[in-house]
Amino acid sequence: MAKQKILIKPNTISETVGFGGNIDPDQLAPSIVIAQTTQLKRILGLDLYNKISTDYADGTLHGLYLTIYTDYVIDMLSFFSCSIYLSINTSKTTNAGTYKVGAEGSSNTPLNELSIIGKTYESIAISYEQNFYKFIEKNPVPEYGQNNEDKNTTNLIGWY
Repeated sequence: MAKQKILIKPNTISETVGFGGNIDPDQLAPSIVIAQTTQLKRILGLDLYNKISTDYADGTLHGLYLTIYTDYVIDMLSFFSCSIYLSINTSKTTNAGTYKVGAEGSSNTPLNELSIIGKTYESIAISYEQNFYKFIEKNPVPEYGQNNEDKNTTNLIGWY
C-alpha cells in the first residue's frame, strides 16, 4: 500500500489555527494523518474522500471539489489535527523511556488545561463539519453519500 499524501502541510495549521510556527513539522504530521484518516474520512465518506485525495495529489481539484477543499477540508483538518496533537504530544517515547515534553525555563501546561484546549479545537472543527453538511445539502456531488458504510471508515470520536 502506498503512503497516503496528507491533504494539508503542517505550516497550514500554523496559518489557519495560529499554532506556533516553531513546531517541528515531523511532530505535526502524525496528527494530520490521524485526523485525515479518521475524522475527515468519516465526514466526507469514502468515495468523496478518495476523490478529493486523488485530485489533490494530482493537482486537479476544481469546481465544487476545490470549494469543499478550500472552504471545509483545510479548516476541519487543521482544527481536528490540533486537537489530536494536544492529546498525544504531551509525552515522548524513545528507547530510553517515556518522558514529558517541555522547553527549558518553562512549565508544562497541566493536562486538564490541555484537554480543555484540545476540546475547544475539536469543537471548532465540528462547527466547520456542520457547515460542510449544510453546504453539501445545497451543492451535492455524486461521490457524497455513496459508500459510507461504517466498515469503510474509521471513527474515533470519544477516543481522544
